[in-house]
Amino acid sequence: DTALFINKTLRSGTRVEFPGHIVIMGDVNPGAEVVAEGNVIVWGRVRGMIHAGAKGDRSAFICALDLSANHLRIADEVSAMRKPQKAPKPEIATINSEGRLQAELWQTG
Repeated sequence: DTALFINKTLRSGTRVEFPGHIVIMGDVNPGAEVVAEGNVIVWGRVRGMIHAGAKGDRSAFICALDLSANHLRIADEVSAMRKPQKAPKPEIATINSEGRLQAELWQTG
């Protein structure tokens, strides 16, 4: 699979679209949009819009160090606005076995 690496913060009005995975080393600010046919990994804070699995891949995921996004979408599943956390922890958003988009702590191994 191919991946696009972005080494900067995405500001309002920025839209990034890619036919593979997207890895962002920075924040996704409110008003910024990220659309990937694959997974989206953000080594930073997400407060903008993220859409993984844009061509219908329900196994795609979104993960970030702070997943306080105002809009998350995987394939055709959409989440409501997530409130900023006082002590954010890394999270991963996936479509669960019931077919709903959910976020949980991002744990290794």
